[in-house]
Amino acid sequence: QTELGLLPKEWKVVRLGDLIIQSTKKNTSNKEYMVYTISNKFGFITSDEFFNKRVYSKKLVTYKIVKKYDFAYNPYRINVGSVGLFTENIGLVSPAYIVFKIKEKERLFPHFLFRLIKSPFYMSEIKRFSMSRGSVRRSLSFKDLSNFKIPLPPLQEQKAIAFVLSTIQTAKEKTEQVIQATKELKKSLMKHLFTYGPVSLKDAEKVKLKETEIGKIPEGWDVVRLGDVVEKTQYGLSKRADKKGKYPILRMNNMVNGNINISDLKYIDLDDEDFTKFKLNKGDILFNRTNSLELVGKTSIFNLELDCVFASYLIRLKLNFNKILPEFLNYYMNIENTQINLKKLASRGVSQSNISATKLKTFKIPLPPLQIQKKIASILSAVDEKIEKEENKKKALEELFKSMLYNLMSAKIRVKDLKIISV
Repeated sequence: QTELGLLPKEWKVVRLGDLIIQSTKKNTSNKEYMVYTISNKFGFITSDEFFNKRVYSKKLVTYKIVKKYDFAYNPYRINVGSVGLFTENIGLVSPAYIVFKIKEKERLFPHFLFRLIKSPFYMSEIKRFSMSRGSVRRSLSFKDLSNFKIPLPPLQEQKAIAFVLSTIQTAKEKTEQVIQATKELKKSLMKHLFTYGPVSLKDAEKVKLKETEIGKIPEGWDVVRLGDVVEKTQYGLSKRADKKGKYPILRMNNMVNGNINISDLKYIDLDDEDFTKFKLNKGDILFNRTNSLELVGKTSIFNLELDCVFASYLIRLKLNFNKILPEFLNYYMNIENTQINLKKLASRGVSQSNISATKLKTFKIPLPPLQIQKKIASILSAVDEKIEKEENKKKALEELFKSMLYNLMSAKIRVKDLKIISV
């Protein structure tokens, strides 16, 4: 039994300050080393990449030097996790940053300490300490950090813990890269499909195009007003929603990337007549008609097996399925260029923009034959399925990381006999 709870007998509880030392060495010779900043997401990242411009001084004599396996943190942002472990050879950080290093690497493994500091328990402790300092800007001094008590397993077990966590983190990062690449593919595909139709890149040059008010489209396609394919437009309910109620009501924040997200639902009580009037049906298109200009125009398709109604900021579009497929329209409405053009319809107030149903029905869209619409929607749907699969994998890895972090750091799971190659 220790002050940190039950731990294995061979683990120690130590004051962090006994294992680390502050480094204040500055770049007095003004060498042109790479300048880094620290973010809660990326840790160390070059300042130019993070800010997309140069924000640091021309003279770098006051900047602090960081070397391999040094730690650094922004004392005013560590409460949100802005701490990093440096893995390059040498670099510079802002004079305002606190830099420290491990005194004896035979006692404390850098990657183990990094995972420990970034764990929910120590992040909450850091936030608690920084809030207690009473300043307008929350901060954590090196002295405060040094007073933290940490568990100290034998070095080999530290390395094994860091290896397991690093392996999960690497898998998560690779999954994120796949997600990003697939999203970029989808963006390119949408541009191609709505210009040439569902043909290969090789065959695209054979497609005869015509110039229209919405850009180039295949000769066999029409350009119509949205009102020509919409049977009915309807504004949503203006009643107050709550955490409890008979029916879920969809709001703007439930519309994510063209789909409906039900992770943050609110509810409303309605009589049968109002429920029937505002009940959403599969294939309905929801359009965000009013908010900041950035959010106006958000469009999603309703395809859930759920009795839902919709809120007043939204317009429901009931389509003529003999003319247009809802999946096709939803994809078209979410193209970047379409979103830009939709925003041009908006009338702008002091803090909000608005697109009325009347204006929306005048918006021009391409209308290929139904069979072409189906092929385009099918291709993009397959890409969406891939993205969803990878997103679910990422969530599973995040949950696994959290679980393993807790269990490994509290010794509920032991990996002391795990043979590792490197971290």
